[in-house]
Amino acid sequence: MLQRWMFFLFSYPGFVALLLGIIALFLGIYIWSATEIRRSRDRRTQAIRDTLYITTPLLGQLTFIENRQSTRTEAEQHELLNAMLACRTAVSLSPQLQDQIRSCIQDPDPARLTLMHRALERESSSLSEELRSQAHSVHWWEAVWNVIRPAVEPLAVAALLYLIADFIIVQQGLNQPFWHGWAYALFWIRFISLCITVLYGYLLLASPRRGTPGAPGTLTKVLYALIALCSLLHLIGSVTAPYALGLQLILFVSGFRLTGTSSRSERPYAGHTELEPAKEASAEIEVNTTRKSGTKVDE
Repeated sequence: MLQRWMFFLFSYPGFVALLLGIIALFLGIYIWSATEIRRSRDRRTQAIRDTLYITTPLLGQLTFIENRQSTRTEAEQHELLNAMLACRTAVSLSPQLQDQIRSCIQDPDPARLTLMHRALERESSSLSEELRSQAHSVHWWEAVWNVIRPAVEPLAVAALLYLIADFIIVQQGLNQPFWHGWAYALFWIRFISLCITVLYGYLLLASPRRGTPGAPGTLTKVLYALIALCSLLHLIGSVTAPYALGLQLILFVSGFRLTGTSSRSERPYAGHTELEPAKEASAEIEVNTTRKSGTKVDE
């Protein structure tokens, strides 16, 4: 394989100029990728700061409402509504919490406000921790990864160009289309499977960190890794190419089922996907209400 590649490249006129052009292209992609990653990190940091600044008044009002026993005045309800409307512009809040806020705006029920308060506290703590971790010095492996991470795009482009060039050379050697025999079809299947491997390997390595908007979940990353690891079957031989491609397609189709959102009937109300915490919070609210009623009766 290597000798065939070397003979093909050195026999090509203007190979040195082509090699320099490829190196310049990959270097340009690396610099562009590093710049975009840095800008994305800065935008994320600014978005977290803006979100914490916007959500802090709502957290304060919800804490005050939860600790007091009397009914809210009209002015307090107006301030609470304005604080919830302001939180709709907080871009770092999860879609589930945004749906909870919209539900509380339409119907400010005490139980919904309690659930929203707890969800908002969890996300605010998570965002504060992320902001704090960005301010600290990075570890050794993080510093190395910050250098390697922008090279994922050039490596993916290089891998695709290599697969395409190798496939063209192999097809020229075969001089037969894939429908003339199973042996010819195996090269096509192997080529498609390896392209899928490069695609999902890129998605796995280039995906943003957990907690960032648009970042894939743990299950999605596991599916990316499994689809990429299916290409190890090619090491056995070309006869395993259909099995590798078949496994990749099965995992791809399974992803729609495994990573889909829960149905509307499984949610306690629109936008809330955590069923068990909702039940737990409702039970605690009922217990607190019962205790307060019992205290009033005793008095």
